[in-house]
Formats: sequence, structure tokens, C-alpha cells
Amino acid sequence: MRFKELFNEGGGSDAGKLELLSTDVKKARAYGEKEFKKNGKELDKEIPDFDKNYIIAQQKAGIGKTKRKDMPVIASDDVKALLSKLKNGRIDIHAPFYKKGDDPFPEGLSGKEAKDWVSHGIKDGVKEDDIIKVKLGKESAKNLKPIQQQIYFDNSIGKIAADGSKSSKAFLTKKSILVASTDNYIIDGHHRFLSAMLVDPDLQLPIVKIDLPISKLLPMALAYGDAIGNKRNK
Repeated sequence: MRFKELFNEGGGSDAGKLELLSTDVKKARAYGEKEFKKNGKELDKEIPDFDKNYIIAQQKAGIGKTKRKDMPVIASDDVKALLSKLKNGRIDIHAPFYKKGDDPFPEGLSGKEAKDWVSHGIKDGVKEDDIIKVKLGKESAKNLKPIQQQIYFDNSIGKIAADGSKSSKAFLTKKSILVASTDNYIIDGHHRFLSAMLVDPDLQLPIVKIDLPISKLLPMALAYGDAIGNKRNK
């Protein structure tokens, strides 16, 4: 499967109204029941273990510490380009850095500085030190770790209610989530993660693993999103 097919949903998204972490299961159930009813369906028939799955998802969401505004915004075509640059060592990930003493992942770059930054890895004087492995794989939703603190329940449950649990599972098993390979932290795909947790925490999701810990992947992805001109979420 090509990266174009895997990442047709990337990029910024509108904020929802019901944050997973601050919405208790009773309120979530009431909202979900209304959404399913609007679509001629019943919540408990579509998601028999809704309460249990919701509570597990909420516990998982507690891992996240990064605000929505501090998450990278990378659209589908941007992801493909980013992965290509990582595999070819174009981004300066590891020391020695092209610009010594500076932040290797500067935020807010634009113009010529931004254009130059995405090729510093081939200018740092050390061949192949910045080549990063990228692998396709699968992982159950419950084994992934969100880093985004603000995940919106209404954004996920609305799509499940409209499409039904079966169709939602089919969709989720075709669209990859971007993760850090060393620790399974999610860098892109938090609402697909939540949707999978709601319908079936054991659902095997396709993932793209970038061979970096989240401590490097997050600042690098933020710098990249800024450098290519993508506006941050508010």
C-alpha cells in the first residue's frame, strides 16, 4: 500500500466540544446515544462494551501532556515528503549539527531559512548519520500511547455513529497512524486512535514507525510543520 493511501486524513482538524479527559462516561454515553439515534442506530448494538472501552480510552488519554496548539500540523502529502526526507537523511537529526550551537529543531522558520533547514542533514559533514528508518507495521489500539492532551470524543463518536461500527473498523484498519518506533507514542492520528479504542481496543491498526524516540520526533515534526508553512491549531 502506498503512503498516499495510508495518509489521506493528515493535517489539522477542528476542535471538538467534548474533551475525552474531562467528559465522564455518563455524559459521553448520553451524547453517543443521541448521535446513534440520529443515524437510525443503537449505541449498545454497535458498541456493546462502550462504557468499558470509554473508560480505558480515558485512562490512556491521561498519558498525553502536549496541548493541541503545540502539536505538529502535517497534511497527507506533507507526511509523505517528511518520510522521504527522513529516509534520505536530509533533516539534521543527530550531532554533529550543520549549525553548531543552535537549536537543531527551530520553530517558526520561514522563507530561505525554512527551505535550507530541511536539507541541513546532508550539509553537516557526516554522511548517512541522519538517515532514519521508517517501517510499516501493525499494533493494537490499546498498545499505542497518545501524546496530545486534548482529544475530542464528539469528533470520533460522530463518525462512528454515521458509518456504523463495522464500517468504522474497516476504515481504521486501512489508514495508518504515525508513531515513534522506540516507545509507540502517537505523533499523528489521535482521533483515529480514539475511534479504535471505542469500537475495539484490540483492533489491529496499521502504523508507520519512525525510528526515533518521541523526545526527538515531536520537536522535529513541529519544526518541519512550521518550515513548510502549515499553521498551528488554535
